Amino acid sequence: MSKNSSSHDDVINRFIDYGENNFESNTNTKVVSQSAAQLGVLRLIYAFRFSGHLRARLDPLERPRHHSTPPFTLEEFGLSDADLDKTFDMGSYQGPNCNTLRDLFTSLNKIYCSSLGVEYMNIPNLEERKWVQTKIETMSLEKENSADYKKWLLQRLTAAEVFEKFLHNKYVGQKRFSLEGSDTLVPLLNVLIEHSGEHSMKRICLGMAHRGRLNVLINIMGKRAENLFKEFAGELGLGKNQTGDVKYHQGFSSDIKTSKEDVHLALMFNPSHLELVNPVIEGYARYHQDKIEDAERQQILPVLIHGDAAFSGQGIVMETLNMSQSRGYRTMGTVHIIINNQIGFTTSKQDDARSTDYCTDVVKMINAPVFHVNAEDPEMVSFITKLALDYRTRYKKDVVIDLMCYRRHGHNEADEPAVTQPLMYEAIRKKPTTRANYAATLMKQGVIEQKEVDMMVSDYRQELKEGERVAYNIIQPKDKNKRAWEMLWEDYFNATWLDPYESAISKKQIKDLNKKLQKVPSHFEIHPRVKKMMSERQKMADGKINADWGFAETLAYASLTDFGTPIRLTGQDTGRGTFFHRNAVLHNQLANEDYTPLQNISKKQGKVQIIDSILSEEAALGFEYGYATANPESLVIWEAQFGDFVNGAQAIIDQFIASGEAKWGRLSNLVMLLPHGLEGQGPEHSSARL
Repeated sequence: MSKNSSSHDDVINRFIDYGENNFESNTNTKVVSQSAAQLGVLRLIYAFRFSGHLRARLDPLERPRHHSTPPFTLEEFGLSDADLDKTFDMGSYQGPNCNTLRDLFTSLNKIYCSSLGVEYMNIPNLEERKWVQTKIETMSLEKENSADYKKWLLQRLTAAEVFEKFLHNKYVGQKRFSLEGSDTLVPLLNVLIEHSGEHSMKRICLGMAHRGRLNVLINIMGKRAENLFKEFAGELGLGKNQTGDVKYHQGFSSDIKTSKEDVHLALMFNPSHLELVNPVIEGYARYHQDKIEDAERQQILPVLIHGDAAFSGQGIVMETLNMSQSRGYRTMGTVHIIINNQIGFTTSKQDDARSTDYCTDVVKMINAPVFHVNAEDPEMVSFITKLALDYRTRYKKDVVIDLMCYRRHGHNEADEPAVTQPLMYEAIRKKPTTRANYAATLMKQGVIEQKEVDMMVSDYRQELKEGERVAYNIIQPKDKNKRAWEMLWEDYFNATWLDPYESAISKKQIKDLNKKLQKVPSHFEIHPRVKKMMSERQKMADGKINADWGFAETLAYASLTDFGTPIRLTGQDTGRGTFFHRNAVLHNQLANEDYTPLQNISKKQGKVQIIDSILSEEAALGFEYGYATANPESLVIWEAQFGDFVNGAQAIIDQFIASGEAKWGRLSNLVMLLPHGLEGQGPEHSSARL
């Protein structure tokens, strides 16, 4: 069977088998009826796999879906109640205890139509589909989760809930963009971090918006509660020349102890512009992968937490997804987590919010699996989190966890949501919290008693009052005065453009470097126009004609990389250059291969990457900003095709590049090349409205 065989092959082959084994020898009506029923069983299994998610009980509020899909019936597949206690060949179905059709129908509903909805049958790779299918159909939460593990999940839910209530009572009316209703995010992240350590990952690069960010800072990242309280009280001072930013935009970094590896967490600072941080995180993660020469990109994990309305609404999401497998940008898989509270500020009607069934449908463009999971089932959330990371690690692709939840308050705590969503918020007001529901379940199972449940609440509240770190398995920082990032950029803080720096090179260096730039493999056939350009550059190096921009630029790169400086140059058509001025990447006219002279300057040179980007400005620039914030000793350049087109990335410039130092004290060594002129090419190509 080929790698990309149709998902129908299993059904077709079995149907052929029945034809060969039954119809030739016996064509009576009874056999035909049995074979039709058998085919109906196989069709039933396929239907649950393909669209069971449309019938899953995903909404914690238990409201009808926008497009209601009725449960499967036996009659749809040519079956009836008379077949329920008959035995059939279950094909490739791997669910437990399926001796009869009754067992099968019960098992399929439990796996595909309960608190989990799985979209994976659209993945074209058969082996990937089979892997997900096996994991889903053989799961056994009863066997997987011990009593102690269930208590731990309850404790993490307790931390998430009590933190929000503590702030609600202590700072009445202040904005905090509560996590309440999506509390399960906290144990989800704890499980993800622990499982990342088991996969020997060293760093998690985390990006998220405002919703639940304070909760993550305290309960996941390990920020001291006392420092957050000072921010609420307005008692924390600002650094020199800093304007500061709201508390739910702040970043943080810490180290977490897991059962195998210590994992470094880095939560990127975030502007209010939703999803804008996505490519920044990808660039930041890519740099750290390049830094440790992690060719498989398995030691650094990007994690992005989204809102449902923004994930389907913001174009930068699609741009960033499009980078996920492209040569110059791939990080070999991002774990996407959607806090799907089913509302965007005041917009909850699906006809207004999007044109697709799910907010996650955009990820179908990259054939990523989507796990829709009801946040009221923390054990299923835990299972799916591990499965998602296992998939990412195995197949080096993006994966999505759609955490179906709700928003207990308004967009912020001062907002009144019942004005626009009266019925939704009537249901929410009546609904017990996720922690309360799970505690009741565990008490019913005999796992825990009310006294221990109450103690979890009081113990956590006391820890908060003391103002210490309450995050799970946090490693206390050794140096409380300076963090690694601050030490890395120390020489650049408060520096000015007037600081002198010797950057000239000698004539001999120019000739030596140009000689290396002129070398190409002996079998390489260069285009005549490129040959002419290289001949002219030789004359420039010899001083026979004046140097042009392309020659000077290439020499600058060559001298820097020869000195050991890493260089990353990206943009649309950057390898050749929009104006045919660069030709840094040479193409063999006789074969499908290329050669980059700048990568062959010396054995000890810095790494050189020259990448033709996807046709994007905003995500492409955001990626390079993220890459450039991680290391001051590299040259990172993003080139706009024409200077005018930079306005497609204006939000990145405004929210990160121009304001990052003032808001967050964060520097970047990003260089933007914005070529333009006044050649009369019209307002889109030569006005330089920057």
